[in-house]
Parts: sequence; structure tokens; C-alpha cells
Amino acid sequence: MKKVFIVSSVALLTIIGVILIVYLRRTPVIYKEKEAFVMGTRLRVFLASRKFSPESLDENVIEEFRRIDAKFDPYREGSAIYKLNHSNGWVKVDKETFNLVETAVRYCYTTGGAFDPTLGRLIYLWGFAKFDERKSFKVPSEEEIRRALERSGCKKVEFNDKEFMINTNGVWIDLGGIAKGYALERAYALIKNLDPDATGFIDIGGEIRIVGPKYGRAPWVIGVKNPRGPGAIDYIYLTKGAVATSGDYERYFIVNGVRYHHILNPKDGYSARGAESVTVIADDGVTADVYSTAGFVMARDWRYVLVHFPEIGVQVMMVLDNGKIVKSDGFEYYEKSR
Repeated sequence: MKKVFIVSSVALLTIIGVILIVYLRRTPVIYKEKEAFVMGTRLRVFLASRKFSPESLDENVIEEFRRIDAKFDPYREGSAIYKLNHSNGWVKVDKETFNLVETAVRYCYTTGGAFDPTLGRLIYLWGFAKFDERKSFKVPSEEEIRRALERSGCKKVEFNDKEFMINTNGVWIDLGGIAKGYALERAYALIKNLDPDATGFIDIGGEIRIVGPKYGRAPWVIGVKNPRGPGAIDYIYLTKGAVATSGDYERYFIVNGVRYHHILNPKDGYSARGAESVTVIADDGVTADVYSTAGFVMARDWRYVLVHFPEIGVQVMMVLDNGKIVKSDGFEYYEKSR
């Protein structure tokens, strides 16, 4: 009788365990949202976790964004990039700084220069170095632009990967086209390291990294902003990956009816023309960030973008400067809930 009782007890505990697992899996997780202002824009963290309190994950993410912002803001005295830009000759940097700058310059080559992280002098010249002071915006003279362009260019930057040293040769590094994507990936890795099963998303100024499907199974519905009015012009459904949009509607000013914005064309030093916005869906935040910028700069050659960007694993939607919307063939896959 005693053996039967022991066996029955074990069976009962097993049944209870199974029921508990099923119950926990069916019980909806609770999402918590937290916002902060960082990198000159709004950061929104929307997470759920069974292992950690979502609030603690949110705080970790926000702190990581603040760390990256402080370290890589090229116009903040004391930052790693500020020191690099205001030094002469070879400069020893930490491994993280070296890797991020080298990655940014590598993307400059792979995009044919459309993405250029060496335009810091031009960005400062136009007044786009400050996020919150439109009074600093101005249209520079052609001579000023020419001189700034002469002190720009990815080919000028040299690397010593054995000693983690960089020589900018006078150019100013500005990682504005990659820093948000990098921060998204750092935050994503941080979350997954703490809780691999965490779900939700991180949104930094409209660039979004999916942490996991909604309630572990459903896609997140993301609106693509109308660049010339309220609301969204399209909706996409994502359970993983990232999406980023580059547009001429956030940091801009208008003089004599001409819109000047912060996405500069490395070839002539003026605001890039041809599009109002470019949205890129990619596997990670860095790729989405970089190629949304590159696609915007290359917008006048939009047919090339739509054909060749998918070859590197990204899908694109472009709102051209005449209001026409064009998309890569694979983009429609994400416009349907699955």
C-alpha cells in the first residue's frame, strides 16, 4: 500500500505540474511601458517578462541608451567621438568605439558612399548638430560647404586594429545614421541575456526593434508615418527584426520655399533630394538604420534601390518627392498579418 501511495503521489504532482505549465502559458503576460527622452528624441520601451519585472528591464534599456548617447554624441564635450574629432594624428580608443566607427566606415564603402559617417563638419555647419535649437539652422555659403566637403570623406579615416587606434585626418565623425540602430541592438542583446523569452519592442524616434512577438505569438502592427500629414500611410506586421524610417520631416527648416533637412548628400553637401521618406525592414536595427539613410540619399536612383537592396536582405518602401509610393517586391510580405 505504501508503494502505491508513493506512486500515486508522484503521478498527482506530475499532473499538477503539467496543469501549472499549461496555465502559465495560457495566462497573458503583462506589458509595461516606459518612456524617456534620449538621443534627441523619444525612447519608448514596451516589454513583458515572466522572469524579471518589466520595469527593471525597461530601466536597464533606458540606461543603456543614455550610456551610448553620452559616449557617441560627437558634439558633447568629453564624449569618445568628440575627443576623436578634436585630436590630431593617431588616437587610441576603447574597443567599442573602434568597432562602431570601423563598422560605420565599412558601411560607407558598401553603400557607395551614400551612407557617410564623416560629415560631422557639414552637419555642424548647417546647424543640425543640435536637436532642439532650430535657431541654429542656416543655409551655408557655397564656399563654406566646399571647405567642409574637403575635410570629409571615408577614405581619409585610417584604422590600426592591433592597437585600437584611429586617425581621422581632420574629418569629424558623426554616427547619427547608425547610433540609434546600434543602441537598439545593444538593448535587444541585454534583454535577451536577462530573459530569452521576453517579448515586446523598443522604439527610438520611430526606429523599432522587435524583442519578441506580442504575447509570444502575434505580430506587432507598426504604422509608417505620413511624411506630409497626420496618421500613417501604411501598416506592417512584424514578429522579429527591425524597421527604420529616414525622412525630411523631423529636423528641417524652410527658406524661400525650399525645405532643408539633416540628411545630407555627401556628393554636394546639401540636403538629399528625391524622397520624402524611406522605410527599411531588416533583421537588425543597425542594418535598418544605415540603409534607410543610404536609401534616402540614393532616392533619385530609386529603381536601383528597390532592385538591389533586397539582395542584401532588406525590404524598402519609398515615398518619392512627388508623393508617389514605390516598394521592393518583398515588402508586401510584411503588409499582411500572418
